[in-house]
Amino acid sequence: MTAAEFAPVFKTFVEAHDRFILCGHIRPDGDSIGSCTAMAGYLTSLGKTAEIYYEGDLTHYEMIPQPVGRLDPLTVSDACRKPFAWILLDCAQPSRTGQGQICAEHCSESICIDHHVNMGEYADHNWIDPEATSVSEMLYRLFKACGYPLGQQEATSVFAGIAFDTGGFRHSSMTPEIYTIAGELAAAGVAITDVMNGLFHTKTMKEQKVLGAILRKARLYRGCIVVSEMDQADLKQAGATSDDCEGAVAVIAETKEAEAAVFLRELTNGQIRVNMRSKKYIDVAEVGRAFGGGGHVRAAGCTLEGPMLMAKQQILNELYRQLPEES
Repeated sequence: MTAAEFAPVFKTFVEAHDRFILCGHIRPDGDSIGSCTAMAGYLTSLGKTAEIYYEGDLTHYEMIPQPVGRLDPLTVSDACRKPFAWILLDCAQPSRTGQGQICAEHCSESICIDHHVNMGEYADHNWIDPEATSVSEMLYRLFKACGYPLGQQEATSVFAGIAFDTGGFRHSSMTPEIYTIAGELAAAGVAITDVMNGLFHTKTMKEQKVLGAILRKARLYRGCIVVSEMDQADLKQAGATSDDCEGAVAVIAETKEAEAAVFLRELTNGQIRVNMRSKKYIDVAEVGRAFGGGGHVRAAGCTLEGPMLMAKQQILNELYRQLPEES
């Protein structure tokens, strides 16, 4: 389905409601936040009421403007007491929103816009495009199909989302058209340097020290898979939490020998969060799906039960299946 084909459905949906709650996935990233804030800006420009529920830390994404109020796990229940329509962005299953899934029980109508390969579709109306670089790109096309001119706030949100999910316009999903879209967004007033530096080139001193520890622990397997991990003892020694490890997999993926990169971190509940990247032929989304996760061919993740050593070996075994025989 194209943006032009989905636009009439979307317009009818928006016109039918006055109040909206927007949700992205837990542990929100640049595309999740960018698409939610772009959508919120669009809705408020039409005189609608919009609120966003994020479950996770937004510290790393302060360069993305927040045009409306943020709900939290305590206030999202109260927000559901009044009539509202639900918009699910960058994920297709209510459970992926964390506490936001309560919206599924109380919304009068729902819509989902996502670019991940999904096993099923929850919402009343679904637009899923696995070929898109990001949901932010999909919203750019949708707003254009609806005749909506993006202001600086929405343009900044969309630009940040596309930039994040393309790894700073470097992933293999890039096409000449995406560069054209980026140029049009820049012309709308996006502070490109601020956004790019904020997304990819800004870390606290604590994060830099944690990254140093992660790099020291990195090991190369089969000559082409680089892996590092941080358990709770490692994090405690570094005076950090798992949130201070954001972006680590992208850094270890820069290893020249690595076709794939894996970073595992132990959460406070003992589960192991896994982030993966690949360069040419390994499909890390397939690995993620094997453990109930998912993502994209070149960037994916999942959560496993501990201990760390067992989780690491499980991931490696799945990656090995995709290596050429000579590896």
